[in-house]
Amino acid sequence: MTGLGTLNGVPCVASDDAAGEIAVTIAANGDVTLKCVAAPDAPPPPPPAESAKLMINEVDYDQAGTDGNGFVEIANTGSAAADLANIDLVAVNGGDSTEYGRAHLTGTLTAGGHLDVAIELQNGAPDGIALLQGTTLLDALSYEGAITDATIGGRTYNLVEGAALPPAIEDSNAVAGSLIRNPDGKDTNDAASDWAFTTTVTRGAPNVMTP
Repeated sequence: MTGLGTLNGVPCVASDDAAGEIAVTIAANGDVTLKCVAAPDAPPPPPPAESAKLMINEVDYDQAGTDGNGFVEIANTGSAAADLANIDLVAVNGGDSTEYGRAHLTGTLTAGGHLDVAIELQNGAPDGIALLQGTTLLDALSYEGAITDATIGGRTYNLVEGAALPPAIEDSNAVAGSLIRNPDGKDTNDAASDWAFTTTVTRGAPNVMTP
């Protein structure tokens, strides 16, 4: 009789077709009762792991007067710190769609953080930048025209997200300003919707839109 206890917990199907487990009850007089009872609720799944999300957030490639002190700002809009050890910012020449400059990032970028990367970029028509993790394209911007076949490290990348940024939305060589994601960190994977020119440069800080 006691061997019947091994049936406890064996899966079964109740009369209402609900999943259950066998419960064995042995009375003092030896009567045995088998019931199919509802299985206990499964524990909830663990919460998803936090993740980082790196993007190109602000670009100043053309300065008033003589060019100099250009930069690209990288933002981490994810919920965890980002390891920058294998991250490269690559500048692409639109004339031949090839790499002409590169910045290797280091350290970490906190969740919600902004990183100022000093890099001198060409003045467009068109030119572009790509943010790479190894050979994986994390983000890109093609400005003053579209670059859809950039060659970086022997691989081809499309630097246009969604609709290309209209050539009229450009950095200025007459007025201080920069191209920004507006609002800060906006990413709908559509360059024409996400980017704007602002006269308020916020190098290493959240973007501010001013005409």
